[in-house]
Amino acid sequence: MSYQARQGVLIRDFLGVLKDPVFIQGAGLMILSLMDGRRSLKDIQLELIRQKEGSFISLESVNKVVSEFDAAFLLDSVEYRKKRDQITAGYLAEETREAVLAGAAYPASPDELSAYMESILSENDGEQSQSNFSDVRALIAPHIDIKTGRDVYAAAYREVRGLTPKKILVLGVGHHLQNEFLSLSEKDYLTPLGRVKTDKRWVKRLKEAGRDVVAANDIVHRREHSIEFQLLFLQSLFGQDFLLIPVLCGSFSDVLYSASRPSEIVGMKGFLEGLREFLRKNPETLVVAGVDFSHIGPKFGHREKALSMLLETRAFDQKLMAAVCEGDVEKFWGLYRESGGRFNVCGFSALSMLLELIPDIKGRILAYDLWQEDATESAVSFAAMALS
Repeated sequence: MSYQARQGVLIRDFLGVLKDPVFIQGAGLMILSLMDGRRSLKDIQLELIRQKEGSFISLESVNKVVSEFDAAFLLDSVEYRKKRDQITAGYLAEETREAVLAGAAYPASPDELSAYMESILSENDGEQSQSNFSDVRALIAPHIDIKTGRDVYAAAYREVRGLTPKKILVLGVGHHLQNEFLSLSEKDYLTPLGRVKTDKRWVKRLKEAGRDVVAANDIVHRREHSIEFQLLFLQSLFGQDFLLIPVLCGSFSDVLYSASRPSEIVGMKGFLEGLREFLRKNPETLVVAGVDFSHIGPKFGHREKALSMLLETRAFDQKLMAAVCEGDVEKFWGLYRESGGRFNVCGFSALSMLLELIPDIKGRILAYDLWQEDATESAVSFAAMALS
């Protein structure tokens, strides 16, 4: 990415070992690129001198930069692993998952947050909902910053304002899931609006049913916002009168060409059967997918600026949403496969899972928007949809 007209690498850490993002550029970036686990400090020094066409670089200066990397927990060192394991063990021992964005993305004060959420939910309150409430089985809402997506959030949650779900299955995006497809948590979720209890019995059953595709622990829930944002709206509408099944869905990019739907992923059938059994036995369950759609521009790996991709992005999103409205999981999967994943739809896996779960659904688009970030010339699209 670019910062102050200079190219560099921005490093974020979902665990929180790094308290703040670190931007590396210039000589530091050159040294980092040479640290492949095979080169010694002397090797790195000599390679830098070669790249600088003979300009001398001392071994001490290389060592100083590497030491700074180590002190900042940027290297896979003994101290980094101690810190990582300490944070992980501490979280796994906790009974609740604390709100991580209270006071940053939304007010931390319960009274202020209640007023803030009501201001969003009552926006355009005079508009008639397109549903009769009782026919909505599933909802698709954004997980973009609430302030940015407030109109689309409002359009989504206005559709279910009259429901009284006993249980809510939230399919969020596990942005930091790496080696597994899914992660479930038995922890209750805390927000400034109160404690959301999880259905621990069913979460345990689902983890067992999906043991081949579910992560061994729930550490990725610790700082993930895609479920947290949905809970603020769900608590504002339904209070604490529901039990939660929190599921984070990781990337399906590695199986995009070997499968044509989630049920064809090795190990996934058992988990899907468990979820279908849960829905059969709990018919008053509301399913919520907290997802965003396309991510375009240099920030997301494109050479083109988002502005030059807007028309094709909107057209692609419309095709995806049409497939969702038709309840056609194979068409939805095929469209994304044909694109080669070009549009970086972070909600692809969660939406695919949703389409597998509920047969014979029909959807309607409630709202669609695209946010542009001028600083990075990039953009993110998001939508609200109701499925009956």
